Amino acid sequence: MAHFCTKCGTAYAPGARFCDECGNTLPAAAAAAPASPAGAGVQRRHVMIAGGVLAVVIVAGGALAWLLAPEAASASSFSRAIDAHLTADEAARDKLLCLTNLPYQKEEIRVAAYDSSTRQWLDILVRSGLYAAPVEQSSGGWLAQSQFVYALAAPGKAALRGDKLCVAKGVKVAKVRGYEQVREMGGQQVAMATATLALTDEATWLVKSADRALILQRLPHGDLEVELPLALVDKQWQVTDRAQLQQAAMSMAMAGALGNASATQGPGMLDKLKSLFSFGGHPLVGKWKAPMGGVLEFTRDSVIENAKASKGTFTTEGNVVTFAPEGAGGMAMQISLSNSNNTATLSIGGMPITVLQRVRD
Repeated sequence: MAHFCTKCGTAYAPGARFCDECGNTLPAAAAAAPASPAGAGVQRRHVMIAGGVLAVVIVAGGALAWLLAPEAASASSFSRAIDAHLTADEAARDKLLCLTNLPYQKEEIRVAAYDSSTRQWLDILVRSGLYAAPVEQSSGGWLAQSQFVYALAAPGKAALRGDKLCVAKGVKVAKVRGYEQVREMGGQQVAMATATLALTDEATWLVKSADRALILQRLPHGDLEVELPLALVDKQWQVTDRAQLQQAAMSMAMAGALGNASATQGPGMLDKLKSLFSFGGHPLVGKWKAPMGGVLEFTRDSVIENAKASKGTFTTEGNVVTFAPEGAGGMAMQISLSNSNNTATLSIGGMPITVLQRVRD
C-alpha cells in the first residue's frame, strides 16, 4: 500500500522519515506486532489437556484408594451395619417388635377371674382398641369358676404377624456404642455393639394409645436396646453370628492364637492371688457347658477342651476368675461367676463371649 506526504502529496517508501520532495517530517510507521509462534496455542492446549488428565488421575486414584480401604469402626458404620441386618432379617426384627406372651392368634382369649395380671394386660389392649371389652362367663359344673372372655377386634387382627402381636414394621439405630472397643480375634476385627433403637412405621393403634409406654415395656427388649456382635468382613462391618463367634473365640483361646497375653497384673499381685487358692483350687474346678454344646473342664492348673489341655494360672478377685495361659501366645480369659456359682460369663479381651452352665455329676 503506497504512502503519500501530507504536505506535497509525493509518494514515499515505507519507513522513510522525511519527504524526498519537500523535506516534510513524515509520520512514524506503526510498530509491527510481534508474530506469535505458530505452535504456541497448540502447546498451551497440550499443557491444559495434560494438566486435566493428571487431575483426573489423582482424583480417580484417591477414590479408588477410598473404595479399597477397610471401613473404619465408627458410629455411622456400625449404625449402617445394624440397620442393614434388621432390615434383611425379619425374624430378628420380629423379636424386637412383637409380643408373644399370649396366644394372640386365637379369636378369643379366656382368662380366669383370679388371674389379675393377665386381665390387667388385656385390659390395656382393650383400651388400645385391639380387643373388645371382656365378657364374664361361668365355667359351670360343681366347681364353677368365673372367666373373662376377650374377643380379638379388627385392629388386633391387623396387628398380627403369625401368632405374634407387633407394634411397628421396623426399627432403626438411634444411638450406638462399642465401635471404640474393637478387638482382633483370629486375625479378624470384631466388636460387641450396643444399639439403642427407635421404631419406624409405628402402628396407628400404638401411636394413639394412652398406654404406649406400658405396651413397649412388654416387648422382649422393652428398652429397645440390643447387643450385637460385629465383624469386619470384606472390608465392611457386618452383624455376625454370635454362636459361631463364641465357638471360634473359645477354640482360639484354648489354642493360644489370640495375640499376646494380658499383662495388666503386676507380678506381686499375681503371686498374692495364686496363694489364695494354693489349697483346694479355684471356684471354676469342674465341667461347664456352653450353649453350642461344647464342654470346658477347669482343673487347678488347666483348661481342657476336646481332650486338649492348656496349662496356665488361675487368679481370683471377687467373683471374677482370670485364666492366663502359659507362655506369650495366649490371651487371658475372664470368667464372671453368678451368685449361685451355677452360671458364668466368659469374656476375652473384655468382650463377653458366652455364658457357661455348670455340669453337675
